[in-house]
Amino acid sequence: MESMSVESMSVESMSVESMSMELEQSGILQETDEFAIETIHLSKFFGKEKQIRAVDNLNLQVKKGEVFGFVGPNGAGKTTTMKMLIGLLEPSEGSGKVAGFDIVREVINIRETTGVLPEPAGFYDNLTARQNLRFYAKLYNIEPGVREKRIVNLLETVGLTRAIDQKTGGFSTGMRKRFGLAQALVNEPSVLFLDEPTSGIDPLGAQMMRDLIKELNRSKGVTVFLSSHSMEEVEEICDHIAIIAKGKLLAAGSVEDLRDMIREKEGVHYLLEVQDIPLSEAAEAVKNVEGVTAFDIRDRTLHVSAKMKLRTEIAKAVKKAGGTVSMFEEEEMNLQKLFLKIIEGA
Repeated sequence: MESMSVESMSVESMSVESMSMELEQSGILQETDEFAIETIHLSKFFGKEKQIRAVDNLNLQVKKGEVFGFVGPNGAGKTTTMKMLIGLLEPSEGSGKVAGFDIVREVINIRETTGVLPEPAGFYDNLTARQNLRFYAKLYNIEPGVREKRIVNLLETVGLTRAIDQKTGGFSTGMRKRFGLAQALVNEPSVLFLDEPTSGIDPLGAQMMRDLIKELNRSKGVTVFLSSHSMEEVEEICDHIAIIAKGKLLAAGSVEDLRDMIREKEGVHYLLEVQDIPLSEAAEAVKNVEGVTAFDIRDRTLHVSAKMKLRTEIAKAVKKAGGTVSMFEEEEMNLQKLFLKIIEGA
């Protein structure tokens, strides 16, 4: 653990207890029993004058048993946050808990109940896969009989049974990623921290890792805290997502929650195909619907922008004009586009 002084664990002379009470009363935080990870005003400053705010007033809640995505541009504070959560960095302000343990006072407990796959992951390359896992298992005082069986089971889980007695120095990037996951699971953690688990590996290997993560979460109920630059990956496997930039939390929720956030700012965009009347007539009918802000005809499709969801009203207007709607879709943004919208100007 890095030797760093701990600043006051309060903000404006408030105790952690009073901060928690205030946040619960305001609705920012709920009861804590259901959360595997939670932070209150978590902050980390660097520099003599504390002018570099790597993490700034971060409030997070990760429910037990979910896969939680933590995304942001380079330098956003993702790695610093993760280091504080696993006890490698002490916060400058605020507090946090992982698996019910305080991230400053109960670091040993956190390390006993969590697994970590860092980027890059480090192994003893002159040892075999079995020998590496045996070494790490001994650090957790796992009984020899249990330990040896677990090693075999873990390597089978990540598809490395045939490489059990091969030196890890000869592993490919994909094999090293999967072996790193096995290493992170050796103590049967309740919370798993994954930093860029699929970076540098081919699409097939990346999908294999994603499937492994989903299966671990589904079958064992492991809470997963995932940091990744792959928006496709995060959208596929994460239940909830937090977006951070310049140390500040910009948004948190499901992908649909993030879509609603953008809808409130930019409105809703629809695509329509219409039969029985020309699109120009359909457009004339739609433009009179209250809340419609713009329309355009492109590639035999009517594009409609509205301040809010107006699917029923638009369909009724087209029908009243004598048309039949044969296709009606909302132009939904994927996570990549949502991410870029949310961090604009941050």
